[in-house]
Amino acid sequence: MFDLTLTEAERNELTIIELARDVKLHFLELGGLLVENQEKALWSQNHESFREFVESLGIGSYSWVTRLMDLSRVVATQLLSKQELMEIGVAKACLLFPRLKKGKLDDDTKELARHCPYYDLRVMLGYKAEDELSEEYLICPRCGAEIAYHEGMIRKR
Repeated sequence: MFDLTLTEAERNELTIIELARDVKLHFLELGGLLVENQEKALWSQNHESFREFVESLGIGSYSWVTRLMDLSRVVATQLLSKQELMEIGVAKACLLFPRLKKGKLDDDTKELARHCPYYDLRVMLGYKAEDELSEEYLICPRCGAEIAYHEGMIRKR
């Protein structure tokens, strides 16, 4: 129950924060069920491939679902705790996959991931900085926005 002395904006913000916490917990549960389904080949009773099964669910792209499964595996194998994952965030945790899979994630890197903005973390982990890439711009035919394009990456300007 919300405090009635809060403004609508404050109540809205608290609701968003609470829902975001729930989403993260459900992400892990969903990822765990998908991992179980894949490992036990439960998908094979009604589908030709695991990818076909995932696409039939309509919950997101196959690559998004596999990242979700990877996050679940990371927590299940205790490479990161649920708490650490929630503090770091899903997007930044995905940047840690190469180190996690090699077993080379130290406490300093975890701390950096907790406090560093996403793009700064990318650079610090050795990903190529977007600013170093040459960019060409396309014009979106629907909205007219300039869209940066470089080596398979697209982002709105």
